[in-house]
Formats: sequence, structure tokens, C-alpha cells
Amino acid sequence: MKNNFLNSTLTVITILLLAGCASMTQAPTTPPSATVRIREWSAAYYGSAAAGKGTLYFNGRRHHFTISGLGIGGMGVQQISATGKVYNLHNLSQFSGTYHGISTGLTLIEGKMHAKLTNGSGVVMYLAAETEGIASSIGARAFEVSLTD
Repeated sequence: MKNNFLNSTLTVITILLLAGCASMTQAPTTPPSATVRIREWSAAYYGSAAAGKGTLYFNGRRHHFTISGLGIGGMGVQQISATGKVYNLHNLSQFSGTYHGISTGLTLIEGKMHAKLTNGSGVVMYLAAETEGIASSIGARAFEVSLTD
């Protein structure tokens, strides 16, 4: 009886957290400063690690970057293909750095993920991703982004 109550309570809390985090990862309707495409791999077992590459489209030019990160929350392995909008990017030097944020998603063979990431320069990325694998993602993340050209 006690176990059923605990499981039900944890399920309700998880649903509420997913709903709350999903609303925080919605991009504004204003035009972005730039856009990004990211391809990465992620593995998690309460803690998570991710690595990948991306392209920033800023001022009519393409700039390549790497992304690697750590986080808390989630389980499983997945491949992530994300696109996103970038806000508050006024010059290219503001893009590189450490981004912090939250992500939510569920992958059962194929799935979706949303994330909002902010760096120390105030640059904000809102990402929407298609995922492949078996994983759940909800929690805090930190990513290091470095321009490669």
C-alpha cells in the first residue's frame, strides 16, 4: 500500500515537472539573432554526458562549433538532431562559452526533446530536437560550446 502511494506520487511529480519544464523551453515569437543545427550523442544514468557538432547561421554566414556537456537527470542513450533559435547574439565572440539550462524529452526508438540554454554573455538558445534511441531526459544541463572556424 505504501509503495503504491509512493509510486503514484512520484508519477504525478514527474508529470508536473515535465509540463513546467516544457513551457520554459518555448522560444519567443520575436525574430532570432541566429539559428543553429546540432548533431550529438547523449548517454545518461541519473547523470548525463553529451558530445557533438553544430553549425551556427549568423549574419548570412555559417560557423562550425563543437558541443560537449554534462547534466543531472535522465536515463538511456540517444542520438539527437536539433535545430534552434539563438537570441541576444550581437557579435560572434559572444557565442562560445558555457551554457546552462534545462531539457525535457522522452525517446522510445524515436522521440522529441526541448531545451533552453543560456551562456554568461546572455546568449540564449532554444532547441527542438528529434531523438533516436531509448532515453528519458529531464534535468539541468551544462554545455561547453567552442567555435571551430
